Amino acid sequence: MTENNDAAIAELLVRFPLSRVSEAFHDDMLGVLPPVHIRGMPGFLVSEAVAEDVHAQFVERGGRFYGAYVALRSPATWITHAAIAAYDASHSDPPVLDWYPDAADDQ
Repeated sequence: MTENNDAAIAELLVRFPLSRVSEAFHDDMLGVLPPVHIRGMPGFLVSEAVAEDVHAQFVERGGRFYGAYVALRSPATWITHAAIAAYDASHSDPPVLDWYPDAADDQ
């Protein structure tokens, strides 16, 4: 990857960082396109990329739902159970998103 490409991917990833999402949002994404499941990756990916190798990943854990943009070729960006535990520990009452946080910017 080039430096410009890395910067573009990093910019996309910050548009939808690890967040709590509603069950309805999670379920909508599960049904919108065929989900992609990758061995060793919790949850599923929306099969259509946001750009390049950036996809939306969604995970259910303990009755809560999470989502984020992740880069497939960079497992450090994936939502993991450890990332969820760290997120929950540092966000006692996070907002629960009903849709992508950058959706208003695209209208």
